[in-house]
Amino acid sequence: MAKEIVVVFLAVAFSAVQAEIIYPCPRLSHQCISKVLASNSGCDTNVMGFIANQYNVSEFHFETAYFNCSYIDRGLIVRNHDKCRISRFFYNTVTKVAVLGMTCRNLELESDRVLIQHRTFQEDTSYNYHIHATYPLIHITVNLPKSTNMDLCTSHAFTDVVTLPIMHIDPKDYRTSRFLSKDLSLLDIYERENFYYRGFPISFIFISSYICNYGCWPHILSGRDDYERYGRIPFPKPSYPRGRRYTRVGCNH
Repeated sequence: MAKEIVVVFLAVAFSAVQAEIIYPCPRLSHQCISKVLASNSGCDTNVMGFIANQYNVSEFHFETAYFNCSYIDRGLIVRNHDKCRISRFFYNTVTKVAVLGMTCRNLELESDRVLIQHRTFQEDTSYNYHIHATYPLIHITVNLPKSTNMDLCTSHAFTDVVTLPIMHIDPKDYRTSRFLSKDLSLLDIYERENFYYRGFPISFIFISSYICNYGCWPHILSGRDDYERYGRIPFPKPSYPRGRRYTRVGCNH
């Protein structure tokens, strides 16, 4: 009898937890998600409906605090952003938070990168290299609280780099080739900090292009012109000079 009571109690408790989470769009259709977000945030459901398979961002900045380094991607080329997909969307009726999850496969990022190393009471030093990185799998999670009217513009995007990237790196000079670390044991930390900055624009551009346009634009893109052009015109493939192939990245810690 006691065992039966415990089983019944657990079943009721599990059902209560399940009832807190609702899936308003079980098929994860863009149209359904768009209606849910628009009804709460007032975002514009009239979207472009596409992202170019390849587009340019003139300049992109990010930091890796663990390595005491800053980075500038110049002439950043983004490929396969259009291949991202919505993989989760639910609403917690107790906390009143909507959660939107994205999966991106084989996202490519290519640029001429400037690496700036910071040291206490010393002048910064900079290094230059060309990088082409392919990310086999990343997951992006965005929390949209009801208290902020599910405003994407004020939300944070958490990015999980599930599979570490395949990278080709070409140092611009001998000094840079000597500086870049050959030890990739801390690459997971580097990518976690890297995508702390990249997660929001990746999710924002996708959501505003396919689902609902929030009318703001990522401040870490270099200018509004990049944002307005990213899905509208084709960009030629770059023709950078290629030297020896490297598979190493980041600062010496």
